[in-house]
Amino acid sequence: MGIDAPRSPAVHRGAKILDAVSSGTANTPAELSARIGLPKSSIADLLGTLQDVGLVARGASGDLRAGGRWPSLSDPAAVVHRVFRACATTELDGHTVSLIQLFGDRVIFVDVHPGRQPLPLTPRPGQRASAADCAGAAAILASMPLPEATWMIEAAADHLGLGDDEIRATLALRPARRRRVYESRSVTIGRQFACAVKGTRLALTMHVPDHLGESASRKATSALYAAANDY
Repeated sequence: MGIDAPRSPAVHRGAKILDAVSSGTANTPAELSARIGLPKSSIADLLGTLQDVGLVARGASGDLRAGGRWPSLSDPAAVVHRVFRACATTELDGHTVSLIQLFGDRVIFVDVHPGRQPLPLTPRPGQRASAADCAGAAAILASMPLPEATWMIEAAADHLGLGDDEIRATLALRPARRRRVYESRSVTIGRQFACAVKGTRLALTMHVPDHLGESASRKATSALYAAANDY
């Protein structure tokens, strides 16, 4: 076995499946087979094991998604649970809220609590998106000193293959003045409000329809800020 080959092929293949499912680049066994280059029978065996241990699950329509065990592995302090519990307020009732983390020039949706308000797109746990499309990216970057923000982006640069221009463009998302709540609109993610979660490198994001009025927005964002800081 060459030096560049994985020492544990099954683990390596399982990691590829998890990455594809969590990123949304493959949502079915057939897509995984085509993307990873493994027979469908091998994909089925690996998926069975990952589902058994809770790392992969199937949605109502049969699509693959990150399993319920992810939060316990990635969030041993139960920050996600406590923040979402703090979101159980009248002002946030019915709204979709998510927790995101920043990784290079991308954001990853750590967890999502879907609401009843109709949205053009509801994110799902494990999904990735461009940082430029997410209010949470600005909230996270603004919550830390510039040297720390620069280090965080550069730490992911090699893994993602980011060049200097892409690093600078991501850092340019950091507002010059820090605010309580950040707002953005994008074609892919829609309208959002976001706050940095106190004591973490996460952002709490509320996804809202475009027609949400100013009064309702003001009340909901106040509750969002309180949840991100008082959890």
